[in-house]
Amino acid sequence: MKDWKIYSGKIEELRKVLEESLSGLDVEYELITPENPNFDKSLKVPYLLLRYYTDEQHSHERKIELFEYYFDTPVEETAKLIKDMVEEFLMEIDQSEYGGG
Repeated sequence: MKDWKIYSGKIEELRKVLEESLSGLDVEYELITPENPNFDKSLKVPYLLLRYYTDEQHSHERKIELFEYYFDTPVEETAKLIKDMVEEFLMEIDQSEYGGG
């Protein structure tokens, strides 16, 4: 993403919508932009960092990169797609950790 700042309004709007849509899921998340000191510079685009704790010492992480096309669609559509990805992430953990499915 050449200039992610042109999407800063959409990013903030997405942050608010995700707060509501992901609130019922048992996962920590943070929307990270390039200005964040913890930004993973190898990614080059804003991303959603997911973290699920299986216990106090163990966690699983996933980064969902937010490419430009996510910001060219309505925020609600992007939030639904991200929620589906988060639910898939949780299902993968359930299957690997607990043998569920």
